Amino acid sequence: MDLILIQIGLILFSYLVGSIPNGLWIGKVFLKIDLREHGSKNLGTSNAIRVLGLKLGILTFLLDAFKGSLPIIIVYILRSTVGLETDLVLFDTSYDYAILFGVVAVIGHTFPIFNKFKGGKAVATSAGIVLALTPIAGIACIITYIVVVAVTKYASLGSTFAALTVFVVSLFEFYIPDQKLMDNLFVIIVYVAMILFIFYRHKDNYKRLLAGTENKMTFKKKTRAE
Repeated sequence: MDLILIQIGLILFSYLVGSIPNGLWIGKVFLKIDLREHGSKNLGTSNAIRVLGLKLGILTFLLDAFKGSLPIIIVYILRSTVGLETDLVLFDTSYDYAILFGVVAVIGHTFPIFNKFKGGKAVATSAGIVLALTPIAGIACIITYIVVVAVTKYASLGSTFAALTVFVVSLFEFYIPDQKLMDNLFVIIVYVAMILFIFYRHKDNYKRLLAGTENKMTFKKKTRAE
């Protein structure tokens, strides 16, 4: 029963951590800017870079990504210290569902209780999950995002191609070392769900891209609001 209570506590913790609006407090603390009133009015990394500048945008990304990684890291620590079980048996195969605690953090990031359930588009926090579980895929997705945004200046395209990169690279990352692709099927399925959710969150961006009205990223140095 105690281990069940720990898991329930972890679910609540994951959601609350995910709900922390890093872009909001970073903007207010460093530049006296409310991110909800500028740019796309989104609290995610892309709007933070656009409104707050590159350095504070990167800080926003790092903290938002950490929200996705932290619950998974804690789960692994508790597995080795108190014997917390995170195994799900399906069709005679055991799958580790620790990733779901990171997914709860993504839900908190996207629908934060601390900001009237209006949050980011799930990209940075999802990247944190990927970095924790498949670091090669996580690094590849970050590089893809940077390259695509640098070339096109469209954050939505960067997020889209970064998400696709996670799927492709994670398949190789699971298969190449020990050929245990099917043993990690649960993680792959969750990755696909996360990717589709990111696409859904960007549906308005895609419409603007097709219409030629999507805002481009700028990297000008920002100053404190008057």
